[in-house]
Amino acid sequence: MTGEGALRTVRLGGDRSAGAVLRGFGTDRGVVCLRGSWAGGGAIIASEPVETATDPYDALRRQPTPIGTSPTEHCVGGGWFGLLGYPTDRGVPTWLGCYDHVLRFDAGEQTWWFEALWTPERAVELERRQRLVTERVHGPTPPRKAYRAGEFAGTAQAQHLEAVERCITHIRAGDIFQVNVALRLEAEFDGSALDLFADVSDELRPAYAAYVDTGESALAGFSPELFLRRRGRSVTTSPIKGTRPRIGIDDEHESEILRGSAKDAAENVMIVDLIRNDLGRVCAPGTVRVPALLDIQPHPGVWHLVSTVTGELADDVDDAELLRATFPPGSVTGAPKTRAMQLIDQHEAAPRDAFSGSVGFSSPVYGAEFNVTIRSFEIADSRIALCVGGGITVDSVPIEEWRECLTKARPLLRAAGFRLADPPRALIVQAPPDPAAGLLETVLVRDGRAIGLADHLARLDRSCRELYGTPPPAEVAARVVRMAVGHERARLRIVATPVGAGLDVAVTVSELTVPTGVDRLVTMTRPDGVWRHKYADRAWLAAAEERAGAGMLPLFLDECGQVLETTRGNVFLVEADGLVTPPLTDAILPGVTRRQVLDIAFDMGIAVAIEPITVDRIYAASGLFTTSAISELTHITALDGRPLPLADKVEYVIADALAGYR
Repeated sequence: MTGEGALRTVRLGGDRSAGAVLRGFGTDRGVVCLRGSWAGGGAIIASEPVETATDPYDALRRQPTPIGTSPTEHCVGGGWFGLLGYPTDRGVPTWLGCYDHVLRFDAGEQTWWFEALWTPERAVELERRQRLVTERVHGPTPPRKAYRAGEFAGTAQAQHLEAVERCITHIRAGDIFQVNVALRLEAEFDGSALDLFADVSDELRPAYAAYVDTGESALAGFSPELFLRRRGRSVTTSPIKGTRPRIGIDDEHESEILRGSAKDAAENVMIVDLIRNDLGRVCAPGTVRVPALLDIQPHPGVWHLVSTVTGELADDVDDAELLRATFPPGSVTGAPKTRAMQLIDQHEAAPRDAFSGSVGFSSPVYGAEFNVTIRSFEIADSRIALCVGGGITVDSVPIEEWRECLTKARPLLRAAGFRLADPPRALIVQAPPDPAAGLLETVLVRDGRAIGLADHLARLDRSCRELYGTPPPAEVAARVVRMAVGHERARLRIVATPVGAGLDVAVTVSELTVPTGVDRLVTMTRPDGVWRHKYADRAWLAAAEERAGAGMLPLFLDECGQVLETTRGNVFLVEADGLVTPPLTDAILPGVTRRQVLDIAFDMGIAVAIEPITVDRIYAASGLFTTSAISELTHITALDGRPLPLADKVEYVIADALAGYR
């Protein structure tokens, strides 16, 4: 649609909700509905486009010239509406419709408007459409149509934890700063996608809800995030990074946890820097600003950290160039963006489709506004999908990243009346060990240096913040460095104990004169619980070692018989010149030396699988070894009295590398 169109607006009155009015459009072609904060707040409904396009950059350059001025600040009139999917090697999957009229609800005035870009050749049809939408605003509401979905299932927990850890490995190697990792949940679907959108948007009232019916598929989206808003030459974006659940009486407590989260703040700031760079390509020099950084905002079911970046577009930049410079949104890819997208392609289990793209509009009257396509149901071929993800940084805890994805999915599923096929069990926090006794870090000192100190302190910091709501004192690192000096080989212990609102930290060091590794294991089941913190209370673990017998250590299995860890370290199998280690669930301590082994394997090109292990798989492997800070690598010679293979060459390579690790 090009040429000139005379702007016409008609105040229709009426205060019926957008969900109720939208139901009257169920038989139209190319229905788009935007609800929430769009165009100043309210709703926009468009249908029966005059043309459609699949090339977003070509389409957005073809806008009509409106004749006349807007009677209201938030008038839209018409333009290109639709969705841009996540880019693939074939380009950006796109469906855009060009509409010369819209129905808009102004939340400030509490009234509906018919708005059109009037042309002589379309005059008869636009008159008919005005009468039709007026009837839909004031006439009876069509009956609600039913919809149903099967139980949602998709990316397995272990697979998602592996993807997170692999991305952490790339971050530690300096390959990238942050990458968003998503999981995809799917189910069978039957019924009305339009009514699903109407119901859930009525319930949740997100800031940037969007419905798009392409004819072959439908998107019912409930995004809280603004990707781009352009008014005149001014552009605004509000990236979201950082999430905590909203749960009843603990709601404010969760917001305070988010406020104090160094990891979430780092995620957000990195993406703000990325977006500043993106906007800097198309904005006038010196105009890109960050007027709001790390605001805490409530959204459906969650708290979010939200920042705002603004700029003034250069004179020759149009909406197509603005999108080309900034798409896809950095908050759902990572930094640097190109490398993040490569890792997403490598490590996510399923394609993204519409998820992490954008829905919105470009209007010659209003400007442009696009959301980030998150918290969205994608419906096609009698299937429904929901993708949810989170930003991974060097400090990410894999099981917490999995939990964050479910936190984001849960409000949508609940509002729609849908269910997960295998909902996660509630955390079981058993009596032993006792967090009140403090947290422990045991650090190897070699030649006067504390090995892996940064990783030990980072783990201690994460656990202290989670369990006690406060980090260890900043001076602990300097104390440890001083106490390590002069020791050839020693064990250094850091114990952080909660005292009032703070922490008391004790640091001691003792010489190591004999080998510390135990090379025989005996299996025993350990009850569910949160074992991913290194507790100072080791009474339960000591009792398990006593049950194992002299000269042996327990190898813990979970209730399903999956291998976890020993009382003193993590577990690795050797298979076909590669390594296998269990994923980091709540039941496994994220060992510092385990992490070092993964880094070494990455640098040396040794294949690593992060996946569940059974006892039978151990007996079929080429070797088994454990890792811990003090004994570093210990080859295991027997399990439950059954001999295991001699050390494999891969073990010697890893052991040599650990011996030189600093």
